[in-house]
Amino acid sequence: MKFYTIIPLIILTALITSCNLTEKKEQNENADTEKPTIHRTYYEKSGALKSEITVKNNKKNGPAKKYYSTGELHTLVNYVDSKKEGKTIWYYRNGQAYRVTNYVNNKMHGIRKIYYEDGSLQAEIPYKEDRLIEGTTEYKQSGELVENNQRIIFELDDYLKSENKYLLKIRLAEKSKKVEFFEEKISTEGTRILVPIKTNESNTGIIEYRVPKGSMIRNVVKIFATYDTKLGNPAMISKSYNLVIQNK
Repeated sequence: MKFYTIIPLIILTALITSCNLTEKKEQNENADTEKPTIHRTYYEKSGALKSEITVKNNKKNGPAKKYYSTGELHTLVNYVDSKKEGKTIWYYRNGQAYRVTNYVNNKMHGIRKIYYEDGSLQAEIPYKEDRLIEGTTEYKQSGELVENNQRIIFELDDYLKSENKYLLKIRLAEKSKKVEFFEEKISTEGTRILVPIKTNESNTGIIEYRVPKGSMIRNVVKIFATYDTKLGNPAMISKSYNLVIQNK
């Protein structure tokens, strides 16, 4: 009788303990998601710390850091619910900031600053809601302003007699890398948009206008160009062209 009496008590005790443990584990898991924790990764060969990411509610919340393999801080990114918010900073190995970019709701917004390794300012690059805008300013290590002589040049190819078309060619005065051209247009919602222009291998943008016999096109075309400066910084400039085409 005692044998059969003890068995149910043991089973019952085990069940109660199991339930308590399960409940405690779930509570801890819930607590972990609400409490900031730091997730770390390490370099495979050396075992040195590679990154630290602050996580809360299963999302990046707080600072995230990446390190050089030699231990120096490489990047510092601030997150709110896995979106970049505030300043993101890239560092030289000597600890000096190399690039500082401000983010608002995961979009670059404000002035990005680039620094030389000695800490002197190299460039200020403006962004608005993740888009590069006009106004890039550059400096020499001495602090002297770097002159920007880049400009947009328009050229015309007239094929009205043979093909009833007109080509507006767009290029930059100085050779640059990563050149792109855009035409400003107004969307159906009435907002300004920049439409990419087809660019050939020689970094020349081309807009083709079809002009039937007896018709005319009169328009102000505003063109934007983005490119990399000699110091390797992104820049944007613009220029308008008074377009008048008449196919008699």
